[in-house]
Amino acid sequence: MELARSAHAFPPVRQHWFVDRHVLLAEVAPLSAGHVLVIPDLHILAAALLPPAERVRFEKVCREVGLRLAEHFGRDSYLTFEHGTGRAGALLPRRVKCAPTEHAHVHVLPNCVGPGVLDLLDQYTKADGYAGSPLNPADWSTRRTALEEPGSSYHSFSVGTREGERGMFFRPPDGALPSQYFRRFVAHFSQGSAEAFSVRSDWRDEVVFADAAVLHDITATALFLEADEWREGLSVRGSRDIARQDETDRTSTLAPTHRHE
Repeated sequence: MELARSAHAFPPVRQHWFVDRHVLLAEVAPLSAGHVLVIPDLHILAAALLPPAERVRFEKVCREVGLRLAEHFGRDSYLTFEHGTGRAGALLPRRVKCAPTEHAHVHVLPNCVGPGVLDLLDQYTKADGYAGSPLNPADWSTRRTALEEPGSSYHSFSVGTREGERGMFFRPPDGALPSQYFRRFVAHFSQGSAEAFSVRSDWRDEVVFADAAVLHDITATALFLEADEWREGLSVRGSRDIARQDETDRTSTLAPTHRHE
């Protein structure tokens, strides 16, 4: 995959890598440089539905990527968030999906909000009438339980450092938070003005009206994924290796294209 060429002449770079049975994708509508999607190759709708062994691998990849993103982009921590569903999007009262393909994915990016991000999120969601609760990011049973009712979903948000992770959990009574809710939160508090930087909160606008800053962040993220020095300890292969991998060694095939809610 190559970045669209523009008058700014950003070099074409690969935007996705296959890491220990996960696709790492440089977000096409980044909230900041270092915005990555971690996508398991097993076709599920929410990370909480991963089998135990796959979930351990998924947690390891997300955490390792988060820590290295934070270090590389000069932050003291990283953020992750997911909107997970146990049902097809058509059965949800609001869309909670990775359109046009419904598939589990988690956003991982350097913490561009600051050390008080969870307190800010608590205030932000309560002002909108959405009460969250503290979440141990290692607690997957709470998230699985949230998927048991028809048309159900969960939303999780966490911050991580080398000392560990802390998070918040949301299970709205009507099925889902508004579309792009966590994106709007991060865009608002990382920039100080949602209106002045609204292009970062709506992925549709950011893709359509991509400017030099957006292309810079995509390129910076892709070059990070491409670098050799961060990959020690993880099995990393490029897209050509994905294509060559024997089908019997893969649970499913995931095309490295993406759009989301």
